[in-house]
Amino acid sequence: MSPGYALLTAIIGCVTAAILEGICAGGNVRPFYRTLHFPRYSAPLWVWSIIGGLYYLIFCFLIYRLLRLGFDSAVKSFALVLIVFMMLVNALTNYVIFRAQNLWVSFLIGSVFPVLDITLFVLVLFLDAIAALSLVPYLIYRVYAVWWGYALWKIN
Repeated sequence: MSPGYALLTAIIGCVTAAILEGICAGGNVRPFYRTLHFPRYSAPLWVWSIIGGLYYLIFCFLIYRLLRLGFDSAVKSFALVLIVFMMLVNALTNYVIFRAQNLWVSFLIGSVFPVLDITLFVLVLFLDAIAALSLVPYLIYRVYAVWWGYALWKIN
């Protein structure tokens, strides 16, 4: 795939996922956020926005790199489908948190994500080492996110 088309596809995919994430969250984010008790070392809401931006930047780069590979394979196809699935579930999790206000289910979903994360990392490692390395900050964040989701559920 050409560089321009790959970049455009990656950007459209990430922007679509971000819009879906916003729709799923609804307009109750700040009011609900203010009602919560937070574990130590919690990021303020504005930092979560930066984390979300970095998440989409990493996944946009990842999609771009995979689309630019000069070959097709089952591993590449599965990795791209897994990315779409992960971004969709990530967006839908905002519904669980902010509309359903169910921190227990949100924690359960977040606890399953490391399996998907490691699977994606291994798949991408077979395809493109640079793309796989771009996932490392996300994987480190995931450790924090699972701990934070558990602590948030327990406190509230």
